[in-house]
Amino acid sequence: MPDLAGLLKRLLTSWRGDALLAAVLAAWAIGYLAVAAAHGNPQWAALPFVLPFIATAAVRRRWPVAAAAVACTVLLAAAPLGAAGTLNGALGTPLLSVPFMLSYTLGTETGVATGLAGTVLLAACAQIAGGGFSPVAEMITLGPWLSGRVVLSRRRLAEQLQARNEELRAEQETFAAESVRYERARIARDLHDIVAHCLSVMVVQASAGQRMTDRGEVAEALESVAAAAAQARTEIGRLVEMLAGEMPSATSAGLPMVAELVHRASATGLTVNCCFMGDCDQLGPAGSEAAYRVVQEALTNALKHAPGAPVDITVRGNDTGVTVDIVNAAALESRASLARSGGGYGLAGMRERVQACGGCLTSGPTATGGWQVSAVLPAHLSRERGEPVPGP
Repeated sequence: MPDLAGLLKRLLTSWRGDALLAAVLAAWAIGYLAVAAAHGNPQWAALPFVLPFIATAAVRRRWPVAAAAVACTVLLAAAPLGAAGTLNGALGTPLLSVPFMLSYTLGTETGVATGLAGTVLLAACAQIAGGGFSPVAEMITLGPWLSGRVVLSRRRLAEQLQARNEELRAEQETFAAESVRYERARIARDLHDIVAHCLSVMVVQASAGQRMTDRGEVAEALESVAAAAAQARTEIGRLVEMLAGEMPSATSAGLPMVAELVHRASATGLTVNCCFMGDCDQLGPAGSEAAYRVVQEALTNALKHAPGAPVDITVRGNDTGVTVDIVNAAALESRASLARSGGGYGLAGMRERVQACGGCLTSGPTATGGWQVSAVLPAHLSRERGEPVPGP
């Protein structure tokens, strides 16, 4: 049954349906004239007017203006040639569907001015052919034309909505692809920040342990390696929990953990001086995490690229936020193979983290041949997004 209904709908809304209706009307008109002739009332003179009039219904979708012009010509010529009586009789009742369909098509397939002019002319010709005023002519012309205009407006609206849906679908696909790319970059950055520092410490301590002969010093170096590996394992576990959509079982690292970073870096033989000035507790979790990662990455870079050089860390709080400065001097020892490790994502990752918190990061060489990293983080960061929160 649904297939039959769909087939019927497609037939009625296509030129095939119009042709079928015209054929039915033509057969009925010929049959009516044949019956009239059999009863001694031949009216075959109306046939040359009836057939062209009916044929306009078959071509109304393709040539609506031309079809209306032909229908008007037939109606105007019927009275002078003596066929108006036949058309206004019983034969003309089914033919009222022709101006109805023509007016509707003028409303759906033509412009406002053209369609309205054709409809008014069609109504006037119907009045002339009828021999006097009749409201039926306006009912079967102006009413269908208005209905056609409404259908046309709804059709155009549906087309616009469909086009907009296509645009939104394309934008959604683009956004999804960009989100995947951003998420991959974020995961890569987090893995770099979590693993790189600890592994760098492990490599340095392992190299130091190989050169040491005193068992106490070897044990201390290997203990530092174990501690660094344990921290890397813990933070990777936290990252896995976050990627799985679970709340981390432990609190995130922050400024309070900077002292642990300094202690671990000092155990590698690196001279690190750390100083806290002002109110440094005004950062939220996101800002504190970003500050910690900046210090961590800066110390990692110092271990890689400036072995033996002292590092000065200054964390300064003020009314607007917290500034973190890390400065290392020029390398005092030759660079080892550790300097060639890494993928070059450290500075970019630091900058992205700080910018995500509403801050800014600068880095570059110093006048003495060392390197400086400076991060400025605004105060009162929200827990969810790391954005400034208005004060009370």
